[in-house]
Amino acid sequence: MQTSPKEPNTVAKRFSVVTVCRNSAETVRQTVESVLAEIRAQDEYLVIDGGSTDGTLDILRSFGSGIDQLISEPDGGIADAFNKGIRLAKGEIIALVNSDDRLLPGAFRRVAEFYEAHPKVDVVHGDVLLHEAGCVKRLKPSGCWWYPWRLVLFNHPATFVRRSVYEAHGLFDPTLSIAMDVDIFLRWSRAGVAIAYLAEPLVAMHAGGVSGRCATEGFRQARDLFIRHGYSPILAQLQYAGKCSIQILLNLSKGRQLREVSKACPRGGLHER
Repeated sequence: MQTSPKEPNTVAKRFSVVTVCRNSAETVRQTVESVLAEIRAQDEYLVIDGGSTDGTLDILRSFGSGIDQLISEPDGGIADAFNKGIRLAKGEIIALVNSDDRLLPGAFRRVAEFYEAHPKVDVVHGDVLLHEAGCVKRLKPSGCWWYPWRLVLFNHPATFVRRSVYEAHGLFDPTLSIAMDVDIFLRWSRAGVAIAYLAEPLVAMHAGGVSGRCATEGFRQARDLFIRHGYSPILAQLQYAGKCSIQILLNLSKGRQLREVSKACPRGGLHER
């Protein structure tokens, strides 16, 4: 796909988009194309590659100057890669778009306009469209940390953060393999960072990322983080048990959904969760 030059937009906010990847040849092209379709002259795009060996780098290099900075070197995991990108970012607002995610058309404009209308807001997060087994589900944040029936506290792929928040409250914890986003969100919440929910889909993603493949471990890490940050251990344990139970039911039903996808969820249908 030929990328068009970055064009000015009437909204003057400057975004830094960071994509982290490693051996993502199957998905990274769509990710980059979705970012370049949104990015403007005053924005920048950084890609942090963890030393791919599967052709990912060839795909990334094919975009030429569309990617402002491309770094490929071994890292200490996803959190370490996030932190590298954030440290390099020069924009006022930072978005982390992983290599199996896609920005939806108009996402930048909607987020920038939201910041313009709410200048005291530091963090904006929205909804995600999850593609799985021929279905499209709209993932909404739980709105409350202990609700077990919504599996995510907030949608990290659809989160936009002022760089000043990272400067004031620190980066991701590299010792966490999955729930580093839960940790940083809890830190922001307890520090009084102004967080706002934009009730619109901003990102599309496919099931099967690290947090999806290792859901139970992610729930366990989240439980431990809630307790570490001073939340009720009893509620944290109940929330963990509830989410694990829901995940088991989802896994049991997945085979049936795959066999009967045309009945359970017609292709192109949108189902909110």
